[in-house]
Amino acid sequence: MLGLLVPAALLLAVLPMGERRAWGDNPVPTQPETIPSLQVHYRLNVPGGGEIFPALTSIAPADYWPIATLTMVNISSQPLVETVWAEVHNWSIKTAQNVNLAPNETRTIRINPELLPQAFENAEIRPATLEVRATTLGSDLAYNETTRVYLHSASDFFWGDKFANAQFIARWVTPHDPAVLLLISSARNYVPRGRLAGYELPGGSGPAVAAQVKVEVRGVFEAMKQLRLTYVDSIYTYGSFASSAERVRLPRETLSLNGANCIDMSVAFASAMENLGMEPVIVLVPGHAFAGVRLAHGSSQILYLDLTVMPDGSFDAALQRAQNWLQKTPKAQVNLIDIATARSRRIYPMPEGVPQIIPQKA
Repeated sequence: MLGLLVPAALLLAVLPMGERRAWGDNPVPTQPETIPSLQVHYRLNVPGGGEIFPALTSIAPADYWPIATLTMVNISSQPLVETVWAEVHNWSIKTAQNVNLAPNETRTIRINPELLPQAFENAEIRPATLEVRATTLGSDLAYNETTRVYLHSASDFFWGDKFANAQFIARWVTPHDPAVLLLISSARNYVPRGRLAGYELPGGSGPAVAAQVKVEVRGVFEAMKQLRLTYVDSIYTYGSFASSAERVRLPRETLSLNGANCIDMSVAFASAMENLGMEPVIVLVPGHAFAGVRLAHGSSQILYLDLTVMPDGSFDAALQRAQNWLQKTPKAQVNLIDIATARSRRIYPMPEGVPQIIPQKA
């Protein structure tokens, strides 16, 4: 385009009076349009008194709570995008999530930062710090709050109201634990030809497979018996949920320290069965627990045994004691936890972070 030179006097003449100014004067700055401030109100809540049971985080049990919840209220007339960060200092990774808030919308999000391996090495309940931050896209303002939470030992299990979380005992069934591998190795001494093949029996009929399973179960029982396991009822845990929580030993503890209660022994036995490719179950009845294993893949027939007959009771006594419990307990009060079903629901074994228990020499 061609630029035209216009005399200043002529330019002033054609300008309206309100826009005339002395030539060379600085222009009058225009006032920017007022933009409503972007405002969000925040409220942080820690359900369960801030108590964290590591085995139950991030897997949505029926009766459990997130580490925290954050309620955000958009009191502006504009849609907003919030970014929320959360971290349990020294015990979790830092997680981030974006949240879209419509005008005048109230929204509550669950905060569950993934725990680090060291959280599963923790042996006793201890205080920790949860930090939550939030920022609004396009704003320099930020929300930041810290609060006290309490990290339980990885061995502490919150059963829930009326044992609502019972299926999560499958996390304690750890078939690849080195202590379980040693148990399986020892069990080979109590079966013909040292063969532990699980359900595999080429050309074998149903009854033949069931007979093989019984031989292998007896072998594992005898190997556990040789450890001189004795009943020790040390299950107390701390916190606000002591009446519905319990300290459950992992197999490495049970098989190394030679002391356990009914659920500990059942978990150790179930771990050995799963290691062999079989399908164990754990049975809960009021005040007690015992174990079992399906006699074939997907079979409705289950061989039950109560391992609390140890250290002196026989294999047949273990079978009989389990039957006695089933006969005297109303069916509505028998809670059968199928480990294979739990795995199909992505309830997997406890991480290897839980420390190895090394027995002390006498």
